Amino acid sequence: MTAFSAIPVPDRQGKPRTRGLTMMIDWGLPEAQQGDILAAQGHLVDKAKIAGGIPRFMPTDLLKRKLAAYRAAGISTANGGLFTELTLQQGRFDAMLSEMVELGFAVVEVSENLMPLSAAAKTEAVRHARENWGLDVLGEVGRKEGMMTDDEIVADIETYLTAGCSSVYVEAAEIFEGDVARDELIDRLDRTFPAEALIYELPVDVLSGSTRSIKHKVASRMVATLGTEVNLANVEHYEVYLLECLRRGLAGDSDHPKGAFRLAGIGG
Repeated sequence: MTAFSAIPVPDRQGKPRTRGLTMMIDWGLPEAQQGDILAAQGHLVDKAKIAGGIPRFMPTDLLKRKLAAYRAAGISTANGGLFTELTLQQGRFDAMLSEMVELGFAVVEVSENLMPLSAAAKTEAVRHARENWGLDVLGEVGRKEGMMTDDEIVADIETYLTAGCSSVYVEAAEIFEGDVARDELIDRLDRTFPAEALIYELPVDVLSGSTRSIKHKVASRMVATLGTEVNLANVEHYEVYLLECLRRGLAGDSDHPKGAFRLAGIGG
């Protein structure tokens, strides 16, 4: 039970959720801070990603404890796709998967942000991680630089889903340039795939041209366009509550057509 439960806001699924997922990005949160974050807002987080190559530099025992804390809070944990790309190029994919299982990761991410992968290579990587190591797999479609065509993105998503990915991340750089959206692509993805199959990444402010303001606009646009239960990724720990306000249409604007302000007759 949350505070002010007598104040009506749009409903959405509780945990474990199949839609309206929030993936929080972990840039190496200290253990005590992570504990405070989970106590305060763990009920709003569904997935956590230990970003980039950070797991390679984290003490083993600390990483195990962090993953166990996420698991105890009902939060699925994954590595970052860039780390997977490195291990595939090095021929160390199995070494990574073995240690991920030992450490307690639930999910491996397969992407091609920097290293192009054929459809056959993606399919093999996904099936190998699932069938031989028992890991769930999330695909990621898109590149950090250079946009793919709409047809390429749709085909790539289909490849990952057919291979057995539970869902697919759509790289933020493929659907937004700054805060300008590829509306036709977003509409096509929404019509082509079940909502549960796609997780839309928000831009992170470590990338050139991205700011917290732009990220907020992008998140607001995705919720207004695709609804309260859109799946969103790359949420910083300090953005979790603000995103929940956006999801419920209670974030200082009335853009969300089915949000609390609009349903109360404010704006529109």
